[in-house]
Amino acid sequence: MVVDPLIPTVFHEEWWLDAATQGKVEFVEHEEGGRTVGRLPYVLESRLGLQSANMPPMTHFLGPGIVEPQGSKPNRFLKTQGIIRELLRKLPAIASFRQKMHAGISDALAFQAENYEVSVQFTFEIQPAEQQQLWRGMRDKTRNVIRRAEEHHLVSQDMDPEEFFGFASANLEARNESANVDFAACRAVTAASLERKRGHFLVARHGGVAKAAIFCAWDSQAYYYLMSTRAADSANGAIPLLLWHAIQKAVARGLTFDFDGVVNSGSMLLFSGFGGAASPRYIVSKSTPLYRTLREIRRFNPEVYNPFC
Repeated sequence: MVVDPLIPTVFHEEWWLDAATQGKVEFVEHEEGGRTVGRLPYVLESRLGLQSANMPPMTHFLGPGIVEPQGSKPNRFLKTQGIIRELLRKLPAIASFRQKMHAGISDALAFQAENYEVSVQFTFEIQPAEQQQLWRGMRDKTRNVIRRAEEHHLVSQDMDPEEFFGFASANLEARNESANVDFAACRAVTAASLERKRGHFLVARHGGVAKAAIFCAWDSQAYYYLMSTRAADSANGAIPLLLWHAIQKAVARGLTFDFDGVVNSGSMLLFSGFGGAASPRYIVSKSTPLYRTLREIRRFNPEVYNPFC
């Protein structure tokens, strides 16, 4: 795949964003010398008359795509900062903006200069290497649970979106939980990924019955672990087993395996066991005083309808 700097990840590709947003994605662009050198996708939502832009379903990284400027290192840096700032200034007037940056955004100085708040979420990455080297680099406990899971499960790609989301819904119902993502949008994205051969499911079955499954997608740089589900009676090693298979598939493609974000101590413990390195992803946000006030009201009074969840 040829890398287009304006489309730095699979999440920036129009087919992905169209599927995730039902065609509602918009872009701001910046041109210099008659050519586009910067592009920033965003999706507007409107609730109670307030517009906001957040991360679409299944779209785990966004941020600007930038054509690398020419010149000395200091000049390239300043030109890149200028392009990002111009993109931000072209965004419509909205109540709130929040995006998690892709790995190519190595600092958030341009956002700070435009009065955006910056925070960091870490992910774990595994670089391509020889399989035995990767295996030896894991924690002993991680290797052991994978070995035990291998004794009872067969792993394949024999799953489609209909089966995956039916399986996921049944697993949530068994735990008396509800989905925290838009399954319709996720189904559309996974179907589009399968059609373009840019994603696949991996499923662990015992006696022909699905016990755990994950979905991964990739671009020219990285292979992303995006979704998982497992049955209540599945073994603890079913997901690690699938992740190990996914890592091997990433390595076979010469891609970095990206665990796609550490959200709690449990995911940190699981992901770190595979021997990857922690890598930061910047989260940038900006909101109006009214938006922040309504969020505070919601925080202290959960009975109040919240247009921002």
